[in-house]
Amino acid sequence: MKYIIISLVALLFSGCISTATPAKSEFRVNSHMPSKKFTSLACKSKSLKVAQAFSPSSIMSNTMSYAQGDFKQYAYSASQWSVAPNKAITAEFLTMIRDSKLFKSVQISKSRSRNDFILEISIEDFMQYFNDSSTSSYANVAISLALIDSKTNNVFATKIFNSKEDVKSLDAKGGVDGLNSALSDVISQSNDWLGEVCK
Repeated sequence: MKYIIISLVALLFSGCISTATPAKSEFRVNSHMPSKKFTSLACKSKSLKVAQAFSPSSIMSNTMSYAQGDFKQYAYSASQWSVAPNKAITAEFLTMIRDSKLFKSVQISKSRSRNDFILEISIEDFMQYFNDSSTSSYANVAISLALIDSKTNNVFATKIFNSKEDVKSLDAKGGVDGLNSALSDVISQSNDWLGEVCK
């Protein structure tokens, strides 16, 4: 009987001191950008494969990071991406290009089909930045694209796109809003560029 009472007291005590870990807020990469449709004919008979985006390792995880000053980088403890940014950004480009109707067909990176062109995406920056005193913040997105002839492996066209947006609220949500807005601008620029390449 004594052991039962001790066990019950121990269980009660452990229940009192245990604390629940709060769930992390999850955010999505979403450019919210309607794609332009083009009437250009140069690529209408061509097929395109969109390769999985290259990126630094920090953009390949669900961890939501931010930079402060020139050298410091931290991770938000209560917020994270629902999908790793490199995968989500690849999907955004895939949707944009399919909607533009520039190519006969647009395939994902894992497709086994043969294609005329490959689009390589390199995410060079996708980060929220704070000044040293954390009194101001901005989001920066830099992405380079290379359109490659899959038969010769020669680069057909290449360009770097960059967009910087001031952040309205100095927190994770503000950073997400800024990054999505900057990404919308980059995707819009990319859409126009592909339209010019396919003239």
